[in-house]
Amino acid sequence: MAAEIIDILETATVALSGFMVKKYVFLEPDMEAKKQRIYYGISIILIACVFFVLGSFGKDAAAITVGGLIGLNICLGRKKRRLPGVLLMIPLLGIINGLLMPVMLVPPYLLYLSEQGRQIYQFAVYGILAVLLVLFYVKGKKWRVWFHENLKNRSLRLSEKCLLWIIGILMMFFSNSSVMQQVSSAADFKALDSVYDSGFGIRQFVGISSMAAFIMTITIVVLIVQGNKRAFYHEKVSGMQSGMITLMADIVENRDDNTGGHIKRTANYVEQIAKELKRRGAYKDILTDEYMKDLIVAAPLHDIGKIHIPDAVLNKPGRLTDEEFAVMKTHTTAGKELLDHAKDELGEYSYLTMATEMAAYHHEWWNGKGYPYGISGEEIPLCARIMAVADVFDALRSKRCYKEPMPLEKAYSIIREESGTHFDPEVVDAFFAVSDGFETE
Repeated sequence: MAAEIIDILETATVALSGFMVKKYVFLEPDMEAKKQRIYYGISIILIACVFFVLGSFGKDAAAITVGGLIGLNICLGRKKRRLPGVLLMIPLLGIINGLLMPVMLVPPYLLYLSEQGRQIYQFAVYGILAVLLVLFYVKGKKWRVWFHENLKNRSLRLSEKCLLWIIGILMMFFSNSSVMQQVSSAADFKALDSVYDSGFGIRQFVGISSMAAFIMTITIVVLIVQGNKRAFYHEKVSGMQSGMITLMADIVENRDDNTGGHIKRTANYVEQIAKELKRRGAYKDILTDEYMKDLIVAAPLHDIGKIHIPDAVLNKPGRLTDEEFAVMKTHTTAGKELLDHAKDELGEYSYLTMATEMAAYHHEWWNGKGYPYGISGEEIPLCARIMAVADVFDALRSKRCYKEPMPLEKAYSIIREESGTHFDPEVVDAFFAVSDGFETE
């Protein structure tokens, strides 16, 4: 009877551990809360049926069922790439084996515990695990709330996924090796050792390999959990930086009473155009995921140089004279100087480099007739070419101190006509592909 209870406890431990590792280490999302609870209930019933109906094969069949249910849960919890999620049960079960097998097998084996002693030891371990689980749910509520709020949208990096797969597969081989299978099924450890008296050193092998497996598994799990925490704080700091950048840009924009919302709208246009270019496979060597993130953060700073433009020029309610326009054009070089100074003070950040390029070059023309440097074509950084379209479109559609907003179709017509002269034709094509969403801006 005791052996059957231990088998039930082992199966329950594997199932609970699997679902927790899936959620808190692999960062795989759950289904909607009510559906997830129903899924847990069905899983418990199904595992119990498999365990008790199949008799002597129940334990192994239940373990396979647990793996399948966890894989299916990963699949159902995802919104995309669902089928590959089922395969995650392979490294996941390996990690569970790497954590549990050394703890459950090695001490009884090394201490030559009798069958009764092993059962007492296993009951004690499962009791400790049960207490830890209760403490996690009772005392860990604050941490779980933090986890759900701050890591629910995070996914593992490729390097982390590779580490989990490597350690998971290694632990699968470890737990299924012939020696470990003999240890796990041995009724008499001393009799098992006598088989290897010829110098094979099975006790040394089991002890060292089990300790190595346990330490490797724990290390990888801890590294990834800590990586999750570091990623959260990095994202929080990045969010604060983005907020400060937007605040700085808002301060500059508020000097001009007639351009309210310009930086937010242009930032949105830039993001949508860049995503469409990426979707089309254009400039794929440039439009990396990191580039896209920097582009979105940097966009609000494109007009930062206007802080140096006198109010009399910035808010003049009529056409600028040639001299005034020459002053207005200096906002590009002034912005570059400000951001170069920021890089000197804060260090080299990729988003600051991109913001500098946007500020300096967003008034350059595709045909070389823009300002301040008169460069052309792909000499103009891609971020500035994208901003050029977004900036002009918003200027055409907005009320300014010197003009009324232009009708949508007229603004579209100007953007289309200046493709290949003022604007990069490929950027213009991407703009019109996503322009339906701009009509309500």
